[in-house]
Amino acid sequence: MLIANLLTIIGIVAEATFIAVLVWRRTYRSFPVFFSYIVWGLAGDSTILTLQIVTQSQSLAPFEIETYIDSLFQYLVLIELAWSILRPMQRSLPKGFLPGISLLIAATAVLAWPLSQIKETPGLAWQFLFALHTQRTFAILRVLFFLALVCSSQFLRISWRDREFQVATGLGFYSLVSLAGTIVHSHQFFGLQYLYVDVAVGCSYLLALGYWIYSFVQQEAPRREMTPEMQDLLLGMAGALRRQRDRLSQTTISS
Repeated sequence: MLIANLLTIIGIVAEATFIAVLVWRRTYRSFPVFFSYIVWGLAGDSTILTLQIVTQSQSLAPFEIETYIDSLFQYLVLIELAWSILRPMQRSLPKGFLPGISLLIAATAVLAWPLSQIKETPGLAWQFLFALHTQRTFAILRVLFFLALVCSSQFLRISWRDREFQVATGLGFYSLVSLAGTIVHSHQFFGLQYLYVDVAVGCSYLLALGYWIYSFVQQEAPRREMTPEMQDLLLGMAGALRRQRDRLSQTTISS
């Protein structure tokens, strides 16, 4: 318990430091949702730590509530990153393209839900198990987003120096360790070994925060234009979305 509280305190300090860096670099203007996500993390971790110290409560309810709010933030962060990556050609895209991205990410989360089903530790309440399932689903979603970004980075003309890639890298690394931790947990009972896995997951989040702090202290790299092939692909998708929206509008009017 002492180790977990110590890691939480270090995480709170790291989150506060990262928030200061984001304000100093004015990055919160470009990534308001990601900035809010870190602020929420600081507030949530501080509240849970205070409750544990003051009340000595071992209730899992704070974890469950934090998991659902955290998952919602992660979904919005991925939408923000995807839209920011398209910044060089946002003006050429139709207004419905952003909702289309949101639906695509949501559909991927739905597909990831059955993939995150693993053997659970026996004796746990279904509410806690459902929260764990949600946590794994969004961890898989973040990993898939990172892998898609890596595979298409050459066409998108983004690199490790771009803020979007840096955010996705930190999330991807933490998500991989978190997924590995939940898989190990499924074969464990509560005890010191269970705690050690949680400590490893917590350390991965601290490493992600450290990476973000180091990366965002550096000057942001100028954004390059996408390759013509990627621009043609995105414009083709935008045209297809526009035509589909027009058909739906005509169908609604004729009905």
